[in-house]
Amino acid sequence: MHEAARVALYAVPEPARRWVRMRRRDARTTAVDLADLDTILSEAARRFETSEDEGRSYLLGVRMVPPPWPTDPFSDAYRAWVFDLYRAVSGRDDYAVEHESSPFDFDAAVLRPYPFTTGSATIVGDDLLARGALIKALGLPAPARVVEFGAGWGNLTSDLVMMGHDVTVVEVDEGFCRLIERRVPEAHVVRADMLSFARDPGGGPYDAAVFYESFHHCADHISMLERLHDVVRTSGVLVMGAEPIDLLPYPWGLRLDGLSLWSTRRYGWLELGFDERYFARALARTGWRLAATDGHSAGTATFVATSR
Repeated sequence: MHEAARVALYAVPEPARRWVRMRRRDARTTAVDLADLDTILSEAARRFETSEDEGRSYLLGVRMVPPPWPTDPFSDAYRAWVFDLYRAVSGRDDYAVEHESSPFDFDAAVLRPYPFTTGSATIVGDDLLARGALIKALGLPAPARVVEFGAGWGNLTSDLVMMGHDVTVVEVDEGFCRLIERRVPEAHVVRADMLSFARDPGGGPYDAAVFYESFHHCADHISMLERLHDVVRTSGVLVMGAEPIDLLPYPWGLRLDGLSLWSTRRYGWLELGFDERYFARALARTGWRLAATDGHSAGTATFVATSR
């Protein structure tokens, strides 16, 4: 969204602003309800068999309308609303970090990890742009001590290590831990969930904490932001890249676009999203100052924060 349009939208009172957002999405998507979801996702699965682009293109035209949400986004009632919706969409009794696992062929991924396996110029190109934007925003000369949370396939890990940084990876998925150890043996890999590591950040403090497509999987983002002060040194930075911090009709919660619904229903992943204004408030509330943002194209925006 161009900056002028963003400012104009924020000039509208909040209830009307949410309506504008919903109407904007209505113009290009089809709303579905929970009863339709499995039928829709079955069709998406059929299209994914053709190609990643075909499946994603189909899901791009799908979204679910959220039920009414509580007023205070920092309240227990609001958090209950978020996780009630998660249970309904995922079909699971409750959320657990064990759900954050990804089935993949280990030997194949060593040679050719996601997103390169998709064969999609769009998906690979967007990933390279987003990683480049994060590294540029990080702006640290090597060698710096960096902790990367939720490293997944280890692509950014490899980038940072090749730059000469001392990288510690925090990853909950055992398969991904093994993959990173094989692909990037120079990195120090810790198998743990984000919050557990942040409670006891061995080897810290670090010059930077980095999240790439991972912060939105944290089940308690407020606690995480609070505890990151024990992870990052006072002069350090917190950098988040390709996170769904954008324009949402509600302050934060389960994302209800087609691809997020697919991921939550199929794998049980926690696919949260954050409205930009809410996220700025959450940072301030937990002692962080939003220092910079870089880029607002889908999937490439990078947010940099420092201790206040």
